[in-house]
Amino acid sequence: MGDGRLVGDALRHLHTRGDEPDSDLVARELAFFLVARCEARHAGWRTLRQVVLDSGAEAPWEKCARRAVPHVTEDLLHLARTAGRTPLAGAQHLAARRRAEALAPYVDAALVLKELGLARRVVSDEEWAAALIAGVEARSRERLAREIAGALDVDVVGTQEPLFAAGGPSA
Repeated sequence: MGDGRLVGDALRHLHTRGDEPDSDLVARELAFFLVARCEARHAGWRTLRQVVLDSGAEAPWEKCARRAVPHVTEDLLHLARTAGRTPLAGAQHLAARRRAEALAPYVDAALVLKELGLARRVVSDEEWAAALIAGVEARSRERLAREIAGALDVDVVGTQEPLFAAGGPSA
């Protein structure tokens, strides 16, 4: 699965044979692949990662990736057993969300909120994790700021560049 050619086969295997003993191994290998693939194939993850880097926060990126794998494995097995066929895009998004969740404890919310020009406030660990998870929906810095602001119910206080184009937020 290392080169990505067998990803579709692995997802189909989980869909059709998700209750067989070897499905755990297939799901784990698929999870490793999907978590690693976020770096190249998930625009929302890359946007979030870049903002965290720009904020000056130091995060153990590889450790967070390793911690996401068991959760992605469980999610893939759960989806295969309950929801049926999981498309590659959905599985990839699930991996990005789990990576964001694993990253949350290591990233100072105040640094990221400042970097995005959002009002700073004290947030709980759960709120911060939910905000980063919501952030992987964003494909741009502007959208990331909106997603995190919405998740934390904070205001935009100003950035070096305008957050929205003239005329208000875009749809």
